[in-house]
Amino acid sequence: MRIHVINHHFWPDGSPSAVLEEELADALRDRGFDTVLVCGSGSFHDVTRPEPASPIIRLGSGETGARDRQGSILRDYHRFFRAVKRYVRSSVGPGDAVLATSSPFLNSFLARTIRRTVPSARLVFHLHDYLPSNLKSLSLPHRLASPVVRWLVDRSLARWDLVVSCAANIAYHGPNSVVARFWPTIAASERRVDRSVRRALYAGNLGIAHDIDAFVTEITRLRDEGWQVDVHGDGPGVALLPDWVSTAGLVSGEAYLDILYSHPLHLVVGVRGNGTGAFPSKTINSLHVGAEVRPCGFLPEMLEELRALQAIPDLARNLDVAADIVADFLRGYEPVRIPDDAG
Repeated sequence: MRIHVINHHFWPDGSPSAVLEEELADALRDRGFDTVLVCGSGSFHDVTRPEPASPIIRLGSGETGARDRQGSILRDYHRFFRAVKRYVRSSVGPGDAVLATSSPFLNSFLARTIRRTVPSARLVFHLHDYLPSNLKSLSLPHRLASPVVRWLVDRSLARWDLVVSCAANIAYHGPNSVVARFWPTIAASERRVDRSVRRALYAGNLGIAHDIDAFVTEITRLRDEGWQVDVHGDGPGVALLPDWVSTAGLVSGEAYLDILYSHPLHLVVGVRGNGTGAFPSKTINSLHVGAEVRPCGFLPEMLEELRALQAIPDLARNLDVAADIVADFLRGYEPVRIPDDAG
């Protein structure tokens, strides 16, 4: 059996979804599966990290990689989706498995194409985020469209054999779903967070759905209490920050570890209007290094998920939990059902 792992980007891209799926694919390879990583031609950021053991197939999807406008993003998504459909028809064989992610969300609609092309293929969907809920954080037209999009997305997700949700707050809870939380994208270290300084960190993207108002309220309070606020990130939300905030671009490798360990307080921003669409994966790394995590704009569902993560003794174990669930399912067993407060 070959497992075709489909995600918008892979190495040397710097997006969290790329790192996490590479590690999941390699964990499945360690369990005896033949895994290949299938991605598009666009990229967010080059990073410094080892190349995954699973071979990478880059599709000629013709993406521009532009992230400044919704129209550009959707156009790239559509180009990638068409390229993946061509790949499925040419490369997925009888008895193979497809493990697709919600990066981008259009991947959820692949099940119909795969079923028609290779009826015997086993289908696993790794649900990183839930578009219908995320739409509620945007404009009025997005909110009005959300119920229709939810009907379409839920109908598509129901066609997959197994949906592995990365967080318990995500709203899809079909009979084919199981929760297996994300894991750290950094290795264990003997280093300790520097608690002698009053430095607060935000590291990552500040996008159109983030609750920037809640973030600014929190960092203003921290500044008044004597904290230095550092933002290492990108996205349209960075331009909305006060001019007293120290901003720099995204970093990777040792530089990323340095900023994590040099800031005892890590800020994490939720989305506006709904807490059931996503959970910030950067939270896992912050908890893993032992920093205090300060949520900004978290709604009740997200706060409950944060408490569940804080109760897990070893977050690195989450990778084995996810890999075992997928491996057991593909070998013909029922997926392991785990309680919401477990890894």
